Amino acid sequence: MAIISVFPSPTGTPIATAVASAVAGDVVLVNDGTYPEPAVTVATSNVKVIAKNEGAAIRQGLNAAASAFIVTAATGVEINGFSIQNYTADAIDVTAGTNHRIIGNTINNTLGIGIDLAAGTGHVAWRNSVQDAGGAAGINVASTDSWIVQNVFFSNTSVGILLAGANNAAIGNTVSQNGTIGISSTAANNLLFGNTVTQNGTSGITVAAANNVLIRNNVENNTGIGVSITTGDNGYLGANDSDGNTQTGIAIATDFNSVEFNEMELNQNFGLLISGDENTAFGNRFTGNTPTQISVTGTDNNLF
Repeated sequence: MAIISVFPSPTGTPIATAVASAVAGDVVLVNDGTYPEPAVTVATSNVKVIAKNEGAAIRQGLNAAASAFIVTAATGVEINGFSIQNYTADAIDVTAGTNHRIIGNTINNTLGIGIDLAAGTGHVAWRNSVQDAGGAAGINVASTDSWIVQNVFFSNTSVGILLAGANNAAIGNTVSQNGTIGISSTAANNLLFGNTVTQNGTSGITVAAANNVLIRNNVENNTGIGVSITTGDNGYLGANDSDGNTQTGIAIATDFNSVEFNEMELNQNFGLLISGDENTAFGNRFTGNTPTQISVTGTDNNLF
């Protein structure tokens, strides 16, 4: 394993040159400074591209370059610690492979998606911050079996977190003031645990797929519904707080879901609204929701 040190160059492509020469196990260590070079494609497996000091190596798109990093390798690439700004497409694209790591990056002002996990399986996005991304989401997770952990998604044009692939987990993220939905899950078997979802433009959390599990999320002061299950049966909602939203706290439009030990306070169009059938709700707490705490229009639901 070698460490390949990189320094800024006003005209060259120092990161891309180092990455092209790296072999499996190498670390491309990027020193402080601004790097306006075109997109860096990482095509060799098990190469790590790491900023020596987190946030001090700046990938500057100058509103001209498409992306900062494109990962095409089969496995094990890491992009760590960069400040990425002013790109015309996605900041970081993962287009193939397994078990890539996107860690500790600060992304601001991209016309595309902040982090696009467009394919593959087993990726990790941890401790990233994405602000003012103009694409479909702050992060798009079309991959499967991936972990989205302790990131911040703030003031993005559309969705904060889009879980478009199955069997993913979003854990401990802060998702606020995004233009549409805070977290949207459109695929089966996703886990949303311990996220803080506040002040988003059209709803807090929306699920449109079966077998999603939502536990201990804090969903507050969103425009629209706090938490909604719109399509897909057999969801589980446990110990979530959905408070102060401009519409319903928790809305269930599908069947065979479990809604247990959640708190709904001060929502403006019912605390809990169940229009689906054969759901079970118990142990939930309601305070100050209007016009009433609970509305049930579906059939054969069990509430106690």
